[in-house]
Amino acid sequence: MVEVLAQIRAPKPRQFVAGLVLWDDIVVEAAPILHFMKRGRWTRSRVREHCQLKGWRVSVVYEMKGAYQRC
Repeated sequence: MVEVLAQIRAPKPRQFVAGLVLWDDIVVEAAPILHFMKRGRWTRSRVREHCQLKGWRVSVVYEMKGAYQRC
């Protein structure tokens, strides 16, 4: 299992900063403004493509590899 914490930054005029948590490249937690990514169980590549189209910047804040099991 790989857990990734990512940050998305949108530029002005609709500026925001929001976070996502991905487990094995699937969105499992998201800030309210990005709830559609969690609801749709978006993949890491889909998030990256969407952010690129919107002009948003994505960065990985933290990545942890381990043997977690989601409850």
